[in-house]
Amino acid sequence: RDGGRVLVVDTPWTDDQTAQILNWIKQEINLPVALAVVTHAHQDKMGGMDALHAAGIATYANALSNQLAPQEGLVAAQHSLTFAANGWVEPATAPNFGPLK
Repeated sequence: RDGGRVLVVDTPWTDDQTAQILNWIKQEINLPVALAVVTHAHQDKMGGMDALHAAGIATYANALSNQLAPQEGLVAAQHSLTFAANGWVEPATAPNFGPLK
């Protein structure tokens, strides 16, 4: 979390499971989910994207993951990020979030 906001990393396999996690965050942490970052285009990481989008949560993934998602039957993130070993390649694409606790 970042002060009064939560960051979600990856989703479970399904939208229902993702909705359950979002409900748990609401009940137990009681902070808004500001954004979600998914690490790669597999069912166990991007399977709940529709649930995140339905909840109005901004989603981010590596550009290649977003390209591969539809080929894997998955919903792509709304935004693409480009990474480098020393930080963001395209800083304008990076969400403003952190430091994390």
